[in-house]
Amino acid sequence: MIYLDNAATTPMDPQVIKVIEDSMRRDLANSGAVYRIGLDAKKRIEKAEQDIADCLNIPSTHRLIFTSGGSESNNLFIKGICFPDKKTAFLGLEHPSVTATLNYFSQFGNEPLSLLAFQKEGRLDLSEAVPLLKNERVRLLCLSHVNNELGTVQDTESLLTAVKNGSPQTRIFLDGAQAVGKLVISTNLWPGLAGYSISGHKINGPKGIGLLIYDSRLILTPQIHGGNQQDGVRSGTLPTPLILGLAKSLQLAVDRTQETQTHLNKLYRHLIDGLKELSERLETFHLLFNSLTVDDVRRQSPAIVNFSFPPVEGEVLLHHLEGQNIFVGLGSACSAHTKEPSKILTGIGRTVEEARCSLRISFGRQNTIEEVDRFLHEFARAYEALYPTFHGKGAVTDDRI
Repeated sequence: MIYLDNAATTPMDPQVIKVIEDSMRRDLANSGAVYRIGLDAKKRIEKAEQDIADCLNIPSTHRLIFTSGGSESNNLFIKGICFPDKKTAFLGLEHPSVTATLNYFSQFGNEPLSLLAFQKEGRLDLSEAVPLLKNERVRLLCLSHVNNELGTVQDTESLLTAVKNGSPQTRIFLDGAQAVGKLVISTNLWPGLAGYSISGHKINGPKGIGLLIYDSRLILTPQIHGGNQQDGVRSGTLPTPLILGLAKSLQLAVDRTQETQTHLNKLYRHLIDGLKELSERLETFHLLFNSLTVDDVRRQSPAIVNFSFPPVEGEVLLHHLEGQNIFVGLGSACSAHTKEPSKILTGIGRTVEEARCSLRISFGRQNTIEEVDRFLHEFARAYEALYPTFHGKGAVTDDRI
């Protein structure tokens, strides 16, 4: 099997599996219990929390809240800070757990401010956007640290400085699901950041566990009420094995970041060069890169390559590759069943046809150059076989969005 959809989820690291398995056998007690084995579980959670803070250099000004995943972390922070009437803004190219949350506010007369007109290369162009944030008195700006479909990277240093100087009433929240382990998380990020979310299963950790890091000076309204766990910010019995697994996966991801970047860069460049070679060799193959093709991790994550190839539809080609035991993505797995073209691709100016005729390849540490070569070979075979079926059908019109 060749798995090239690591932006959707990643295989668990054997070291993480071992930590979880040991905890599931040992930590049977509720960490909220007052007897010894409950207190032991609580101590292990507290150590995991400190280990996470240490490996990410999170300052004492910021709190850590364990959640069920990245989607809950995003919902908890955005709703907890801004619902129902505080003005929010977003680029419009974020994960559905951000965009749908902000659009939910519209039901209460609080329309989020879309900055899509100010996107450039799939990220925010600050020069015109920041004055608008100030004029609209936006309280929270929500962005992806790394775009989940394109792999484009927000320039966080420039972002924090520009917003602080130009719109000081605006706080910044970043969805970091695709960033940790692929980018070096600078210690300079935290002082200007209101919140940051992480998902365990994006970094070779377990599903069902996520993390919200936020400025403890902010008052966060709980979205789940109950037994007052985590100081009442997020009630619910803490899943000790998953928390320990998340801590281990974060430690491994951060420790390996430079090594991972080097490896992913080789795969990224090999795929891009291979696709360009196919475009030159196959007269009918009309290649359009949706991701940037630059060797600069400040602008583009080497973990993601998104490209279009009209007129062949991406989903049909995906299933042909599946028949060869090669698994790729169409975009966000959270919206893959909508049958609508990617809002992220149409948001950066691609036509509906170009958006439908696209694939997202996303790499993990386990992938190899040989797997990329096999993908390129099978992709070319499938494309040539499918092209006659789609050629001459005509472009899909925009009213199908």
